[in-house]
Amino acid sequence: MSEIEELQRCLEALEARVDEVEMIRTLRDTQLEHGKLLETHGKALEAHTKTLQEHGKLLGALVSGQVAMMEQLQAVTDHLGVTPPEQPGEEN
Repeated sequence: MSEIEELQRCLEALEARVDEVEMIRTLRDTQLEHGKLLETHGKALEAHTKTLQEHGKLLGALVSGQVAMMEQLQAVTDHLGVTPPEQPGEEN
């Protein structure tokens, strides 16, 4: 093999390696971008989770308050000997 043919073969091999390195660099850049997106979405998910938990606590407090009010209403109506009005959704 002549020196020029050997140089041509080395050049082709080097060009192939450069193409591989560029593909790997592009994959790395994509992974870094995805990592940033995951971090951003993770923070948003944490905020949504916290809000949902707070709303759950508030809903629980509202339900407890409503149950307490219904119990008090029942005690008053029992004491007065009257029947409370029918509640929406209740059937006799």
